[in-house]
Amino acid sequence: MEFHKAVKDLISILSEISKERPYLGIEFSNYSEASEIYEVDKIWDCDDFKTFSYLDSSSRVLSVRGANIYISSLYANDNGKHIMIPLQASIPFMAIKGDREVIDKIKSSYLSSFVITENINGFRYDESYKDDNILDELRINLENHVINSSNNIMIVDGPVFPGPYLPMVGEPYRSTYETLILNRKTDNLVGIVKRLNYSRKLSRVRGLWKFNDNATDDVITMYLGKNEIIYVSPIYEEKVELTNKSLKRYMVYCKVRDSVFRVESPDKEMLCKGVKTAINHSSYRGIPTFIESADKLSRKLGASAFLISFIYAKSMIGVNYEDWLNYQRASLEVEE
Repeated sequence: MEFHKAVKDLISILSEISKERPYLGIEFSNYSEASEIYEVDKIWDCDDFKTFSYLDSSSRVLSVRGANIYISSLYANDNGKHIMIPLQASIPFMAIKGDREVIDKIKSSYLSSFVITENINGFRYDESYKDDNILDELRINLENHVINSSNNIMIVDGPVFPGPYLPMVGEPYRSTYETLILNRKTDNLVGIVKRLNYSRKLSRVRGLWKFNDNATDDVITMYLGKNEIIYVSPIYEEKVELTNKSLKRYMVYCKVRDSVFRVESPDKEMLCKGVKTAINHSSYRGIPTFIESADKLSRKLGASAFLISFIYAKSMIGVNYEDWLNYQRASLEVEE
């Protein structure tokens, strides 16, 4: 089905039942990573990946009367095969939250094949469900579908075990993230985390950092590599404790020129090759070129989808002031 038709039909349904209702508003949480990690090894002289796939995703929200609409986009290069969502929409790429009438109306229509109305554990997206969690869940679900469908080595823009630091997360969100983590195939997976300004793992490594205890990982990595064009940290191990299972991932912090990032994998051999691949493919900015490409394309896809949704919503049901600003930002993203 074409994205245009799905969005138009969704907003048409909402205009019939929500046109006089108030906006729900948007609420975001501020999670940060603070789990303990332990040095376990050093990176050795290994080869990089000769062939690999990669992906990135993004998500954004449009607030209309009586409901919030969430739109996710993804770009993947799976061994030369280009996957672009929502252009190639074979799985749900939108979600909606609202009252029971709104949810039931969508669930009873053909749109239920493209619009998620509850989390993966069956908890309804009612008015109290947190917006950033819906955005995360929708995006991670798309990533899992592509990762699990591929037989190739996959490098994802983000952590190998997705979601926030679980000890800080309450229900129904924690169990949802656990399900999404367990649903992800990780045997051929490497993650590259670019945004380290919400992570405080390194400050908890004993004897590593003697300054501000609140320093984030980007600050510490830049400092440790201040005299080097390329800096590679030791290998750290982190345990991820789920309710009924304990997982393990290995990670390395890298500084390449003026950029820092973290490379992760559940397997040390995959990690080593992932680090070599990331450094060998780094751009003049220091970020791996394939990650920059996937990031840019997924954002362009998301921005285009938002613009289409905004145009329909503006004429059929009404949008708020904040989304006019988001419309302007999305227009600039498409033009980049």
